[in-house]
Amino acid sequence: MTITVKMRGTCGELAQGFFRGEPILITCPIEKFSTAVVSDEFALVDGLGSKSKKILGNVLKIFGAQNFKFGVRLTSELPRGKGMASSSADMAAVAQAVALSAGKKFSPEELGKLCAQIEPTDGIFFAGVVAMNPLTGRLVKKIRAREKFQIAVFDYGGEVDTLKFNRRSDFVFPKLDDEINFALVKNSALANQKILFKRGLEELMNFAKNLGAVAVNVAHSGTVAGIFFHAEDSRVDEKISAVRKNFPFLKFVTLTRLAV
Repeated sequence: MTITVKMRGTCGELAQGFFRGEPILITCPIEKFSTAVVSDEFALVDGLGSKSKKILGNVLKIFGAQNFKFGVRLTSELPRGKGMASSSADMAAVAQAVALSAGKKFSPEELGKLCAQIEPTDGIFFAGVVAMNPLTGRLVKKIRAREKFQIAVFDYGGEVDTLKFNRRSDFVFPKLDDEINFALVKNSALANQKILFKRGLEELMNFAKNLGAVAVNVAHSGTVAGIFFHAEDSRVDEKISAVRKNFPFLKFVTLTRLAV
C-alpha cells in the first residue's frame, strides 16, 4: 500500500490583518507542493521537520499509534522560512496521508484546526483563494478569483520565524469583497512595512506596474514578494529579467500560477 498526498504552498498572502476583531489572511495558493507518502514498502520516517513530526504524533493519537506500521516520507518544492507556507503544507500533507492510511479523511476545516494547534497556519487545505483565521484554521470566506495569474516569486533573503508573527494589531484589515481587490493587496503589503520591512517595495511596485504587472504582494511573515502578471502574458520571462537587472538584491525563486 502506498498513499501520496500533495498540498499546495503559497506566495505569501494577498492580504493580512484584522477584520471585525478577528485575525484574518487572504491566501495566495500556488502550483508548488509538499508531498507526503505513507507506505508499507519502507519503514522509516524521512524528511519530516519538528512540526511535521508533531502533527504525525497528534494524528497517530487520534487513530491509534499501535496500529500504524507504515513508513512516512516527506518532500517539498517549498523553501523554508520564506513565507511560502512550507510548514502548513508539510503538516497538512502528513496528516491527510496518515488519515487515509487509516481509512479516514480529514476535512479542510479539520486540517486547519490540527495545523493551527501547532502554529499559525495558511489556508492551503481549502480550495482556491480564501479568507481564513490563521490562529484557528477557521474558514471565514471564499474569494472568487477569475484568472490563474502568473506569479513571479522573488526573495529578499534570510528567514522568518512565523511563530513571532502570529498576532497583529497595528493596522486595520479592510472590508472583504467577493472579488480579489488588488488595491487591497497593495495596501496590505505597504501597511506590513511597519512590521516586516522589505527594501525598495514601493519602487518594485511602480516598476512592476510599468512592466504591465497587475499587482505585487508580499509574505507578511516571510521574505518573498510576488509580481502578478496576466495569465496570457507571453513576455513574462523578459519582464522577470528586467526586475532582476534593476533590483539585484532580489533573488528570483520561481514562476508559478495562482491556484484558483
